[in-house]
Amino acid sequence: MSRRAMLFVVLVTVCCAAFSQSAGALRDYVGLINQSYHPDIVAYFEKMKTDLDKRGEADAVKAVDLFLKGDTGSGFVVSDVRGNFYIVTNHHVVAQAYSLSITFERQDGFKRKIDNLKIIADDEEQDLALLAFAPGDKPAGALSFLSRSIQEGEDVYSAGFPGLGVTPLWQFGRGMVSNAIARFPKSIDDETLMGPFIQHTAQVDPGNSGGPLLVAQRNAPAGYAVAGVNTLSALWRQATNYAIPANTVQAFIGSALNPRPDTWRAALDERLSKFVEGLGVNKAVYPHIAGFLSSACVGENAEYAISELFGRANRTVQQGFIEKCEDSVVGAMGYAVAWTIENSIRGQGAIRAALKDVSGGGEEYTVIFTVNNKDFSSRWVREYGNWRIRTFGEVASGDKTLIEKKEKEKKTAENLRTDSDFNIEAGYAYLFEKGHALYVSANFMRYLGARFYFAGSDFWAFGVFGQIQGTIPIKNIALMPYVNIGMDFQHDKAWDDYKDQDSMATGFPLAMAVQGGLKFTTAKVPGLYGGMGFQYNIFSMNDNPDPMKMALITMVGYSF
Repeated sequence: MSRRAMLFVVLVTVCCAAFSQSAGALRDYVGLINQSYHPDIVAYFEKMKTDLDKRGEADAVKAVDLFLKGDTGSGFVVSDVRGNFYIVTNHHVVAQAYSLSITFERQDGFKRKIDNLKIIADDEEQDLALLAFAPGDKPAGALSFLSRSIQEGEDVYSAGFPGLGVTPLWQFGRGMVSNAIARFPKSIDDETLMGPFIQHTAQVDPGNSGGPLLVAQRNAPAGYAVAGVNTLSALWRQATNYAIPANTVQAFIGSALNPRPDTWRAALDERLSKFVEGLGVNKAVYPHIAGFLSSACVGENAEYAISELFGRANRTVQQGFIEKCEDSVVGAMGYAVAWTIENSIRGQGAIRAALKDVSGGGEEYTVIFTVNNKDFSSRWVREYGNWRIRTFGEVASGDKTLIEKKEKEKKTAENLRTDSDFNIEAGYAYLFEKGHALYVSANFMRYLGARFYFAGSDFWAFGVFGQIQGTIPIKNIALMPYVNIGMDFQHDKAWDDYKDQDSMATGFPLAMAVQGGLKFTTAKVPGLYGGMGFQYNIFSMNDNPDPMKMALITMVGYSF
C-alpha cells in the first residue's frame, strides 16, 4: 500500500472514530423524560389496583402498574447566557405531569437520573415546554442551536428514546431535509395553517417526541447543533417527520426566561374571552373546558368526576371517555372533570355564559361567570406560563368530602340491595273469599318470580309472574313500588265439590292475577325488607261460584 493510500485509510478511520465518539457523546445531552402523576391520581389507581388484586385480575393489575410508571418522551439540555441549564421538550411529553425526571444513559449502560424537574414554561399551541433543574442538580453540558437556516437535501440526525414495546431505548437516526418550511392545515375541519416545520426523513418513532433534530457541526458540543425539536410524524406517509425549527424554539425559550408580568392580565383577559366563546357552541363543550384545566385541578377532582361520569352521564359521554383513555388516561380524567363542570352549568338547554367579575393580581385571579342566570366562582392561576382553571364552582373545588359523600352513597346503595338478583319473602295473606293464608314468594333475576298461597287443605294456589319494580331512595331507606302480572293454579275444594254435584261444570283452575304494592328496606339491616301488596284476579278459567278474587298481603323478605 502506498504512503498516500495508507494516510487516506488512517484519516477515514480517525474520522469514523470521531463520528462514532460524537454520536455516543450525545447521550450526555439527550435524555429520557419520565412524568409522574398527581398524588391524588396515584392514590386513586393504587386503590383501584388493590380492588383488582382482591378479585384476582392479575392482567389488570399489571396494566395499572404500567400506567403508574408514567409516560415517557425525550428532551435535551440547553443553557442560557448566564450558564444556567434547562431541558427542552414537547408540551405533549409533559402534559398533566405533576413531577418530572430525566435519565441520561451512556454507552456502557451507566444511567444518571435527575429528579424534581420543574416546568417553567409550556406552550400547547407550539407544542414546546421548558424545564428547569432543581438547585444543586447539573447535567454534563448543553447543546447549542444551529445559527443558520437549514437547507433542503441536508443531512440531519434524530436522537431520543422511542419505545420497544414498553421499554424506551436510545436511538440515533439519520435522514435528510425534504422540506425546509413545511406548513399544513390543523385538521380536515380547520384550515388554519400550522408551521413552519422542518420536514425530514430521519427516524422518528413514538418516544422520540421532544428530542432534537441535529446537524453535524464542527466545534459544537458532541459535534452536532440543534436544528429543531422533533414533534410529530405523518400517518400514511413514508419517512415524513416534522420538527419545530430552532428559531421558533429559541424565541420560546427567550420569552420563558424573560417573563413580563405587565402582560399577564391582558393574557388572562384573552384566555377568558376564548373560554366564554367556546361555551356558546351548540354541542358538548367539555372537551373545550378540558383544555383550560390545570394539572392540579384534574388531579384533585378526577376520582369524584369519574364516579359522577359513570353514574350520571349518557352512554355517548362514557364511550368518549373510554376512547380518550386509549390516547391519554390523564387526558381522559381531564375530560371527566370538564364534564362535571359542564353538567353543573348547562341546565336544560344551551349554555349562555358571560364574564361578571375578575379580581386578584399576580399569578392568581378569582373569576365569576354568570351562566344561565346563575353565578359560578372560579380561580385561575398561571401554570407553566399560561392561565388555567384551578377551581370551578363546587364540583371542581378539590373538596374531598365530595368523594367521601359519594362513597357513603355507594355504600348505602349497596346495603339497601334494591337491585338484587334473588330474594325470598314470606308473610300473611287475607284472601277475601277464602280467609287467612300463608304467603311465600321468590324473585329471580329481578323480573321473574313464583308465589304460593296456603289456606289449608281446602285451598292453595301456586303461580308464576313477571314483575317491574322501582326504587325511591330516601337517605338510608328506600321505597320499592312494584307491580306484577301472572297466572295462578288454584286447588279449591269448593270447586271440586261443585264439579261433583254438577256434571255440566266446565273450566280449568287457572286465574290471571295482577298484584301491586310497596316494599321498603333500610341500609342499617342490609337485605331485610318488608312490604304490603294487593292482588286482584282479572279472570278465572273455571266457573266456580266462589273463586279467589282478591287478596291483601303483608310480607317480610330478604335480598341476596
